[in-house]
Amino acid sequence: MQLIKEARKNTKNLKNYCEIKIAVLGDSATQQFVQMLKANLYRNKIFAHIYEADFDMIDQEIYTDDSGLYKFMPDYVVLYTSTQKIRDHYYQNTHLDADQIVGECVARICGWWERINSKATVRIIQNLYALPFERPFGNYGGRLKDSLVGVIREINNCIVSKLSDHPNVLLNDVEYLASFHGRKNWYDEKLWIYGKLLCDPKCLLYVVDNITNIILAGLGRLRKCLVLDLDNTLWGGIIGEDGLEHIEVGREGIGEAFFLFQKYLLELKNKGIIVTVCSKNNHEDAIEPFRKHPGMVLKEDDITLFIANWDNKADNIRRIAEQLNIGLDSMVFIDDSPFERNHVRACLPEVAVPEVPEDPADYVSCLNQFNFFETLGFSQEDSQRSGYYRQKFQREEARVQFSNIDDYLQSLKMKAVFSRFDRLHLARIVQLMQRSNQFNLTTYRYNEKECEAFMDNVSEYYPVYVTLKDKYGDSGLISVIILRVSGIKIVINAWLMSCRVLSRGVEQFSMNKVVEYAKSKNCEFIEGIYIPTAKNRMVENFYEQFGFRKTRTDASGQIFWQLAVCDYRPQKNWIEELKEEEWQTQLS
Repeated sequence: MQLIKEARKNTKNLKNYCEIKIAVLGDSATQQFVQMLKANLYRNKIFAHIYEADFDMIDQEIYTDDSGLYKFMPDYVVLYTSTQKIRDHYYQNTHLDADQIVGECVARICGWWERINSKATVRIIQNLYALPFERPFGNYGGRLKDSLVGVIREINNCIVSKLSDHPNVLLNDVEYLASFHGRKNWYDEKLWIYGKLLCDPKCLLYVVDNITNIILAGLGRLRKCLVLDLDNTLWGGIIGEDGLEHIEVGREGIGEAFFLFQKYLLELKNKGIIVTVCSKNNHEDAIEPFRKHPGMVLKEDDITLFIANWDNKADNIRRIAEQLNIGLDSMVFIDDSPFERNHVRACLPEVAVPEVPEDPADYVSCLNQFNFFETLGFSQEDSQRSGYYRQKFQREEARVQFSNIDDYLQSLKMKAVFSRFDRLHLARIVQLMQRSNQFNLTTYRYNEKECEAFMDNVSEYYPVYVTLKDKYGDSGLISVIILRVSGIKIVINAWLMSCRVLSRGVEQFSMNKVVEYAKSKNCEFIEGIYIPTAKNRMVENFYEQFGFRKTRTDASGQIFWQLAVCDYRPQKNWIEELKEEEWQTQLS
């Protein structure tokens, strides 16, 4: 297999590669999986150091204090568990009822999670179990909770229900993969009997891709913008030639394929994916179906940015990225034309461009199979993302009416909350830490458990979030800062902000508050840290503008800045501070 060959190559050149540590603990054979995972991550600019436990030694690794697992100190632990092992347990314990078997299995799994987390703060990737192919009762077995199918289905349900108490446990949905690709193709009993392989080797790549996507999401490598062609992509026909009455979209014939595709796209939009249009058309023709065609699911308000002209699409995609202030590597381009797809691939290799099937009935399956939009969480603010960008464009239109920036900023009537982490905002705080890349000074990807620890450690840490709103709307939670008290100085452990609110004075407002906190603690200095990455160069001189001076660069490339609190001059801004309760009162 190609991935196995890649894994065996010498990989000495690690420039611009992210290095992570992964421990793999399995009750099935893991050798082939580990090699493929390492190679797949390498393809994605990640060099993985992998600790592979011995076969079926999960309990021993987890419950032994000085095991190789804990000495390795991984960032991720993959619990590579198999349906076949549950099947063995089921058949060997016929004296137990279904509830007992389910209870034992779920308790064992949760025990693993709790034990690992008691020893280290890591992310755990837990396999769900593929339903078995055995059906001794035929269709009737689907209603029996004590059948093997019933037991495994209930184990999966229980695992999912326990996740709310274990936010650092991430699901590898093996059951979905087996169902999507077909159970008949998934299992190979001969390879299980002789080699203890989780699944057919041809299906193993799907498992590897799934875990790769989870890790990429954990590193903030997310696709968050969909760029759509129109003619024969969102509807059948060519709007400029066929006219509004003759394009095909709706509940009849081939139009239903486009209707269902748009339903799926609307669901993505409602989950926080930015939906944009890039079409070679006259703008008036292209926008008309969104306003007037009764079969359209997507409406004009669902499209964050609409570009229809006769320029080449690569240039238009660049414009979309610039206007949204996002990276090209966060974009996915969908177009029915092979010419346009190949042109964008050649000009913009960072943009994901899947091969679109000829039959529009296969569009949803195609886009879904690539799993471009993997995420580690979802917050209410995700569903409002397109609205945030529309507000941004309104502000930019208003900006040109002012001759100087201060008058413009003052006209926005901005209000902000600067407040310690709380459980109400924790999900969004964690999500922003996972997703922010450009305005992110240290790019630490703290998980929910770690953020809770900062929140509860009142004596040492002051972790804060910032929310912002103005006369155009509520921008939501847009910045996270983590401060640590260390003797006579405050250390800025993390500072990140959504690029949606750049150049509106949030940085100045926040630094004033940081210095105010330092004074309240009688600290004399503030230390800032900048860790360079491929994406955060925009903030490499962030501290200099506030009077910090560069003090040193360590062996790993971290750059340290220091400010004497007594030398700080408060920064001008036009933001009024509110307390959280005032904010909520105004919202209601």
